[in-house]
Amino acid sequence: MTNRYLLSIIILLFTNSILSAQMQSGGLPLGLSQPELLLPAPLLSVAGPDVAALRKADERNPSNRFAAPVEVDVDINSHGNWTLLDDGTQVWQLRLRVPEAQGLLLFYEDFNLPLGAKMFVYSPSTNQVMGAYTGQTRHRTDRLFTGIIYGEEVIVEYQAPADNFTVPFHIWRVDVVYKDDGPDKDLLNFGFGSSSDCHDNVACPEADEWQNERNAAARIIVVVEEGSGYCTGTLVNNTAQDGRLLFLSAFHCMDTYTPIYDLWRFDFYYASSDCENPAEEPEFRSVLGCDSLAGRRAMDFLLLDLYTETTIGMEFHFAGWDRSGVAPDSSAIIHHPRGDIQKIGQANTTATIFPNQITWSNGVVTPPNHHYRVTYTNGTTEVGSSGGALLDKHHRIVGQLHGDAGTTTCDGTIAYFGRLSMAWEGPDMGSRLKEWLDPLGLLPMQLDALGGLRSALVTTDDNEPVANVGVDFYVDDQFIATTYTGTDGRLAIPQDMPTSGNLRMEFAKEGSYSNGVTITDLIKMQKHILGTELMSSYKLLACDVNNSNSLTTLDMIRIRKLILTLTPDFGSGSVASWQFFSADHTFPDPLNPWFPAPRNNIFNFNMETGFRLPDFIAVKSGDANGNASVD
Repeated sequence: MTNRYLLSIIILLFTNSILSAQMQSGGLPLGLSQPELLLPAPLLSVAGPDVAALRKADERNPSNRFAAPVEVDVDINSHGNWTLLDDGTQVWQLRLRVPEAQGLLLFYEDFNLPLGAKMFVYSPSTNQVMGAYTGQTRHRTDRLFTGIIYGEEVIVEYQAPADNFTVPFHIWRVDVVYKDDGPDKDLLNFGFGSSSDCHDNVACPEADEWQNERNAAARIIVVVEEGSGYCTGTLVNNTAQDGRLLFLSAFHCMDTYTPIYDLWRFDFYYASSDCENPAEEPEFRSVLGCDSLAGRRAMDFLLLDLYTETTIGMEFHFAGWDRSGVAPDSSAIIHHPRGDIQKIGQANTTATIFPNQITWSNGVVTPPNHHYRVTYTNGTTEVGSSGGALLDKHHRIVGQLHGDAGTTTCDGTIAYFGRLSMAWEGPDMGSRLKEWLDPLGLLPMQLDALGGLRSALVTTDDNEPVANVGVDFYVDDQFIATTYTGTDGRLAIPQDMPTSGNLRMEFAKEGSYSNGVTITDLIKMQKHILGTELMSSYKLLACDVNNSNSLTTLDMIRIRKLILTLTPDFGSGSVASWQFFSADHTFPDPLNPWFPAPRNNIFNFNMETGFRLPDFIAVKSGDANGNASVD
């Protein structure tokens, strides 16, 4: 018997403008704060897509597409104009318009802002602002996208330091939102505040026992060559319990499209602080980019590996899982219906293994017994919920949302979840979960969530993973164990580690003091001292080898002695060969980065309720240009 059900198609109309705090440093562009200082921004008008043709295509084949990409070729040399301010700052602006667009998404490549530069993206009509983006904006690739600016116009403003003529980015694509307020307006209403009143916020009493999972679930902005969309997904634990950012979602989020994974955005903590829907949109933190590890259409699973570059200071929860294949007798889902803030759906009745194949509205047919059938007791499902994890009463993942049966009224909704147990095995690693969720080969049937002590990531300030960093762990002054970072920079947590008490971590990395230290570093230090070419905060800390909380010619003398092999290290009272800093630290004054605490590579934490281990930045002492080997 063949049954036909509706697929929960992902559609995106508008997204909010609040990006990761790591990616943006705040502030206002001069075009809004002091427009009298600037020349008027020149207008570049770009023809939009053939909207009539797109709508006809959508009618023939229902699509998750909300916007069509338009190729552009824009940089500071080809468009826009410059204003030179009295202090030497150079300000470039361009006003970009696509007539009748409902919103615009800008995509960048060759994105590399120099030290001291800022970039803003904003609306000239609504004052919606994204930025400032700076040289500290982290991403694994040189590509970036800055979300949706509402309306048909956007201004890009780039503030360059005096005498710096670097080309900082190239705008290569603009996605144009083309669906308007037609008869299907209810289907095109997305983003903050758009979901059904059937949902409870995750801060409501109904979700009291699911608060840990709030930090595992995230909203996805899916970017493909053909457009963008909303989905939901969940961080999942693995047997190494190393805090790897494995993220489970739905295969149909990108099925039949050409995904651009390095531009997918994962919005964590996008939730109300209380049970009532907030009047203003809450802030959130974003992770930008991922790799696809495995996926299969039959049970609609997609496993991603999120990039770590924008995760500094973020607190995550890694959900456990159960691959036994036993239908849960009660369950819950934390999801982002229509791309709205986090909601919770619950089922107090037993799920069933659906015995028939399913023909979805996009023509995909999935085999019998590959899905759980769940009837919601509380809540419902909507587009954008797809990929949300089905959690059993033990808070373990047993599946992920594929779609519904067309019954999406308040409560009583019937939904279908791909079974995690069916995704465990497969023809190869790209079609199964086994090797990814069980890298140690322990073959457990269940795995609980990863607790408060997650694996820390140790990288350079240039986002390069640092291997063979040894860390001694002490709790209440009792030695626990020594562990080391791997080639991916991940620091393993000792087994049987206490989860409370006073934690002390002592960092060290063996190797020659001369690693990465050359005459070139002395030249960069001299330029900084003379004020002709300033160094970043971490490079300043690297070059203060005499531990004086300043950078002077005395540091250069010690480094020169090391280069000439007159000394094996930096001398008496100097810093270690490698220095380590908490990645949570920010620099109010980037040119005065010295910490009040001793730079002794020792960190102390109180492991109280809610404690999360931060990531760490490794700095090779004496290396001003980042050339040191990190092996």
